[in-house]
Amino acid sequence: MTSSTTGTKRATVRINVPLPPHDIDAFLADARQIIESGWLAGGEHVAALERELEPWTGNRPVIAVTTATNGLIAAMTTLGEPGAEAIVPSYTFLATWQTVLWSRMVPVVADVDERGLLDPSAVAAAITDRTRVIVPVHLAGMPASTDKLRDLARQNGAALVVDAAHALGSRHADRPVGADGDAEVFSISSTKPLGAGEGGFVTARDDELEQALRRFAFYGGRPGLGDTYGPGLNLRVPELTAALARRNLERFEAQLERRSEIHRRYATGMEGLPLRLSGPLAGQRSAHKDQLVWLDDPADRSPLVEQLTDAAVETRLYHSIAIPDLTAFEGRVSSTDRGRDLAKRTLAIPMHGRLTDDEVDHVVDTMHDYFQGGR
Repeated sequence: MTSSTTGTKRATVRINVPLPPHDIDAFLADARQIIESGWLAGGEHVAALERELEPWTGNRPVIAVTTATNGLIAAMTTLGEPGAEAIVPSYTFLATWQTVLWSRMVPVVADVDERGLLDPSAVAAAITDRTRVIVPVHLAGMPASTDKLRDLARQNGAALVVDAAHALGSRHADRPVGADGDAEVFSISSTKPLGAGEGGFVTARDDELEQALRRFAFYGGRPGLGDTYGPGLNLRVPELTAALARRNLERFEAQLERRSEIHRRYATGMEGLPLRLSGPLAGQRSAHKDQLVWLDDPADRSPLVEQLTDAAVETRLYHSIAIPDLTAFEGRVSSTDRGRDLAKRTLAIPMHGRLTDDEVDHVVDTMHDYFQGGR
């Protein structure tokens, strides 16, 4: 590695940058066809995208929705019940907790492991006879222990609804993420590996749940009928979004491999520094939606972020408030020590498919500069 001090102004190393379609002209032709057809939502591109995503998620039925947040509301409303309890991680994006409230259940906070993933032992301690849903999160693309949590859910008559917003393309124990939960919810927003602006989709364990989720996504009823079967929303996906996602899916495998290469370069370059990096365990694959840095000393975070910013490297504090410490928190806390600890010592550094090796090395060099004298 070379010193990050070059004496010349460097372009900012962005933290998240979506990839353009592999063939922009082909996407523009799709857009023209969509606009000229007059069918702008819920048409042939949405149906084709659902089919094309199935092999990536365990060959389960796929239901496209407007956002992953709305997909979580649909899944939890369908599988839970008002007043029941839903167990969520202490360390996650606030939407995981909020969607439990929107589904009129009571959030129960259970702690995470040292990698920020819902701890099965903490879940076991938090389960009561009111537990109806367990909600693990595949943080930053790292697969949670959904096999163990699935067993816990079945033993206690609960559903497993997985927040897989970060994890399309991740694998756990030789299975693609999407295959373990009763429902698993993914995002294709602009910061995700399969970025298409805004959007998401839900996988369903069987055809019966698929139909229930599709009803929820169409006002609680079915297209062409004036009747409704229960609560629902309008979650129809624009055809332009689906067309863009389909074009990006054409090179999705290459995108995942490039993110893995970047992670390996970071890991090699930062070996020996007082920190840990997020990433997959042996036998797993991470989509590397984000590259997290867990600092040994939380007091290093603010000055390190300042030094990275001065070196034109974007960073982001990552879930810097544990769920039970949110101002508007509503729910029950079972355990949260690790979640609160991670909230103090975590930051995200650049991770996306357009990063060059030089940019990755610049981030690594700046980290070395800080720990070797900038502290």
